[in-house]
Amino acid sequence: MIGLLSSDEYYERLSPGQVLEQLYRIGQFFWAPSLFLFGERQPFLVRSTYSRNFNDYEYRIEQMRQEGEFNTPLEPNQALGIRSDERAVIIGAKRRPVVLISRPISEWTDRGRRGDDCFLVAPVYSFGRDETRLAYSQSFIERVKAYLYWQLFYLPGNNRSQIREGFIRLDRLQVVHKRMLEHMPVMLSDETQFIMRAWTRVYLGEELDAVDDVLFEYREQAITNLRDHGLIP
Repeated sequence: MIGLLSSDEYYERLSPGQVLEQLYRIGQFFWAPSLFLFGERQPFLVRSTYSRNFNDYEYRIEQMRQEGEFNTPLEPNQALGIRSDERAVIIGAKRRPVVLISRPISEWTDRGRRGDDCFLVAPVYSFGRDETRLAYSQSFIERVKAYLYWQLFYLPGNNRSQIREGFIRLDRLQVVHKRMLEHMPVMLSDETQFIMRAWTRVYLGEELDAVDDVLFEYREQAITNLRDHGLIP
């Protein structure tokens, strides 16, 4: 929270090297493919037909039917590992910083099935389009700072940690396999993690005044300031 924590207090630098590559702690930053929201864009599927003449699959791209797509079994595709009741869906992705939200899984196996080595992560979005231009308005940035939106968690910029000013999107939480995570030598400080956990609980439905009274009072005062400056009704 700006005013209660400085930008340096938001983050903790980690020493690069072999030890870092073995760390998977809640609050750590990683590079990872961040998926676009399924359905936000027109969904496409990879259709396939096995050609006995070529002893291989032939592929084509088609728009996905909005209703009934998964009701009819299709020919499976062994090359893609797709069964008859599954589809190969095309979803866009962008390499972004992400923050680890979950701890390593408890390993389990049962009758040939097993848990996957994966983590829940939240993608980080920068306010800047590049080093000189903003992709968002200054009024929007002030609203994010004030915790006006339940799904957005503000992050100040910090040159020492190489974090650009932006926000965590809790409405884009996703599961990423461990092998897709690329370590960054920075993590959220303990104080910031405490606030983020509280804000995540609020996003999931708890009342802010019952979760964290300091954050509640900060938000109330920040929203009052936004109204006084005409940034919200």
